[in-house]
Amino acid sequence: MNKWFGITIITFIVALSLLPYSSSYSHSYLVINFNTQVDPGAVSFFQRSFSYAETNGIPIVIINMNTPGGLLDSMLSIVNLTVQAESSGITVITYVPPGGMAASAGSYIAMASDKIYMANGTFIGPSTPVIEGIAVNSTYQMHVENAMLALMQSQAQLHGRNITAAGLMVTDNVAYTSSEAYSIHLIDGIVNSFSDLISILNIQNYQQLQMNPTLYDQFLSFISNPTVDGLLMTIGMLAILLDLYHATVITTIIGIILIALGLWGAEIIGGNIVGIIFIVLGGALIIAEIKVGHGFLMITGIVLAIIGTWLLASGIPYSPSPFGFLSYVAFGIMGGLGFIAAYYLNWVRRTLRKKPVAGPEAIIGKKGIAITDIDNEGEVRVEGIIWRARSISRIEKGKNVVVKGIEGLVLIVEEEK
Repeated sequence: MNKWFGITIITFIVALSLLPYSSSYSHSYLVINFNTQVDPGAVSFFQRSFSYAETNGIPIVIINMNTPGGLLDSMLSIVNLTVQAESSGITVITYVPPGGMAASAGSYIAMASDKIYMANGTFIGPSTPVIEGIAVNSTYQMHVENAMLALMQSQAQLHGRNITAAGLMVTDNVAYTSSEAYSIHLIDGIVNSFSDLISILNIQNYQQLQMNPTLYDQFLSFISNPTVDGLLMTIGMLAILLDLYHATVITTIIGIILIALGLWGAEIIGGNIVGIIFIVLGGALIIAEIKVGHGFLMITGIVLAIIGTWLLASGIPYSPSPFGFLSYVAFGIMGGLGFIAAYYLNWVRRTLRKKPVAGPEAIIGKKGIAITDIDNEGEVRVEGIIWRARSISRIEKGKNVVVKGIEGLVLIVEEEK
């Protein structure tokens, strides 16, 4: 009896071990709060999020999307991560909440999702790629646009959406409101709140998990902006130049760190080498200012650095353009810093060139007051000391005077005008 009981228990345990593993997260969904540009920081964020979902057996991932777009290379990486997650059995859903958008590069990520839901007042697209420094009708532009068209339409077809409407976002730079997108079967529904979305998906009883960008993700996003990279390198070179006049190691160290961060960011986005050369040449002129001191070389160097910053993004596919209002504000800041630094360094050089004055000559140019009438000769008080004074014109007692010279112990003065 005991023998058969033991065999039964062992058989039961073995049978349980052969059953599929049920994760504690099998009734959970992960929300990716995507409220940034599409850039290397976003790639890091999505990679970490999808990896977490796959590792923990989370069956549903919801991308809470509000993005203006960004780098096409980063978008392609996120699309690949999305497709891989779906192939592993994860259902990926994109939701554009009230006030949000799935613009430009974001529209490709949404199209790669299993389901797309949007709130009223939101939009998806336009999706035409932009390549800075390249003519609109160039072969390279057309090559990139055709590749993006194929990607958009293939994802639309894969998920049973309107292929023609999806293609128009790329070829004709079309954007659709949520109602338009739903009416032409580009999205799966209009949902005006996240709680309504959860009800539609019938996952009210599931555990909600949240993923937000880490400080590292945000840092990557910050330095993968060509405007920021150019600004960092330019400020770094200005800091080194200022340190040559003030001899403080700290400013030089800060300058080197800023230049290194700018170069790192340029490397991350695959910055155009011509842009980097322009910035380096600008930096050389800025440093050469120490030999001249009139500010012209520094201003020229700043202009070259601004041009180099614009050229950094040349040839890199974006959707939309990486340069907007804030970029032009940054260019203005760079120019303003150049003028301020040129004026300051010019003042420093003039100060350093002045010969130190000591002895009796130090009193020349000082101001005082006549304590007697000066009719050819008299007395004045300058810096608390009473001096014999002489003037070629009469000066009445109490008038302010200026020391113009000194002969022995007698001051040559004039009445202050």
